[in-house]
Amino acid sequence: MEIPKIKLITTPETEEAKSVVGYKWNDIAGTRHFLGGRPDDLKVDEYPKCKDCEQTMTFYAQLDSIGDKYDLADCMVIHTFVCFDCFTVESQLNQSLA
Repeated sequence: MEIPKIKLITTPETEEAKSVVGYKWNDIAGTRHFLGGRPDDLKVDEYPKCKDCEQTMTFYAQLDSIGDKYDLADCMVIHTFVCFDCFTVESQLNQSLA
């Protein structure tokens, strides 16, 4: 199953939040948030298997690093997968070059 890709737009609501979003040296990192679609730089055959039923899990979301202050190990992203049969969830920290 593949969920249609839905881009997420960062909208910080406070001055404190605005001050931590983005990078001084990179215009792409911090903007790669989305639901569904396919994760950046990860092939379908690399998706995890459900620990309960052993079926390939569905990609659910990609969350990017926030910015310089809350960087995930050199601009990594979090990929989250779900099994819609068992409702098992797994997340991975992955390097994305997109």
